[in-house]
Amino acid sequence: MKKLISLALAAGIALVGVSTVQAISESEIQQDIEAFQGYFLKRFPGLTIEDFQDGVNALPQYAHRRANWELAMEFPPYEPEMEKAAEEWNMPFANGKSLNDCDLAPGHTYPVFDAATGDLRTIVGDINACLKANGEDPIKNVKRAKMARLVAHYRSQFNGERVAIDFSDPGAQALYEKGRQFYWAKRGQLNFSCADCHVHNAGNMVRGDVLSAGLGHGVGFPVWRTKWQVAGKPWGTIHRRYGGCNKQVRAHPFKAQGEEYKALEFYEAVMNTGIPLKVPSQRQ
Repeated sequence: MKKLISLALAAGIALVGVSTVQAISESEIQQDIEAFQGYFLKRFPGLTIEDFQDGVNALPQYAHRRANWELAMEFPPYEPEMEKAAEEWNMPFANGKSLNDCDLAPGHTYPVFDAATGDLRTIVGDINACLKANGEDPIKNVKRAKMARLVAHYRSQFNGERVAIDFSDPGAQALYEKGRQFYWAKRGQLNFSCADCHVHNAGNMVRGDVLSAGLGHGVGFPVWRTKWQVAGKPWGTIHRRYGGCNKQVRAHPFKAQGEEYKALEFYEAVMNTGIPLKVPSQRQ
C-alpha cells in the first residue's frame, strides 16, 4: 500500500500539466490489486473479499444502519423498475431484433479494452452502439433513468460472477495507468482525491454518513440511491456518481462516458478483481 500512497503524490504532480502516462506492466498491476485489497482487508478485519460487494453496508462502522438496509432489501424499492427494465430490454426494434441480439461482453468483464480502436468499451457505450446499428436512436442521458435501468438489467444476469477485467494488452495497461492517476490525484477547491475519501478515510464519518471503501466500488452499479430518489431520479450509473463526487470537492465534472471517467471506471474495476457482482444495489 505504501507504493500506492506514494503514487498519490506522483499522480497529483503528473496531472497538473502532463497528459501522458508512464508504462506499467501486467505484473505491476497485479501487485497493485494485491496491495489495494490487502489494505482494506487489514483496515476492516473480519470482512472477506466477498463482503465488499455490499459496499458501505458491509463496514462495521455502518452496523447501526445495516438492519434497516436488510429490512429494505426484503422488498427492494427498485423491483418495479427492474420489471420495467426487462420489458424495455426485450422490446423489439423496428427491424424485429431487440437488445437481446446485441453483441455484449459478459457483465462482470466490463470495461473491455478494444485493441482495434485503442479505447475502452463500457456497457453503456455498447448498448448505444447496438441501438444505432439497428436503426434506433441512441439513449441521450447516459447517467440515469432508462440507460441505468437497462445496464442494471443486463449486469444483474451476471450476479455472483466475480469481476474479471482483462488488462493484458499494453493499450489496456496505459488506460489503467490513466485511471490510477485520476484516482489518486487531488482536484477541486477542496483539494481532495478519490483516495482521500475512499482509502484514507474509508469507514470514517462525514456529515453524518459513513464513507465507503474503495474496494467494492462499482460492483453494485447502477444503484438506486435514496438521495436521488428524493429528487425523483433514483437511478444512477457509476459515471453519474463520479460527476457527483467531483462536484462535492468543488471540481468541474467530466463528461459521462468521456475518456477520464472510463479510465477511472477501468481502474476501479481492476481493483475489484474477484469481487462478485451484486446489481442493482441500494445506497444512501
